[in-house]
Amino acid sequence: MSKSPMPPTLELVRGESLLGTIAVRPGEKDYPWYSGTFTPTEAFEPLRGLFAEELELLQANTDDDDAKWDVWEDIHSELHGPGMALRSLDGKFEAKEILVHLDGAEAWWRIN
Repeated sequence: MSKSPMPPTLELVRGESLLGTIAVRPGEKDYPWYSGTFTPTEAFEPLRGLFAEELELLQANTDDDDAKWDVWEDIHSELHGPGMALRSLDGKFEAKEILVHLDGAEAWWRIN
């Protein structure tokens, strides 16, 4: 993880694909979580359903069921398999160990 402060705009990348940009909301962080507004690119569209499924599984597991976590882990691994990262537009900030959730234009993430 970069030691730089959180930049105002981040790119969400998966492998070599730019999935979209996130306008970071300053002051709206519940450490270790950050939030912002997500603007997708065309490369995001094939993954929209996986992101929706990941979030649905996460929110539905209110009883902390291990079997449900296993299903969530499979989806998470599929999303992150090619390498998911957040990076600044100027390249001075990059975080590869992330957990990111998307719900429409809402994004929230943490850096592990």
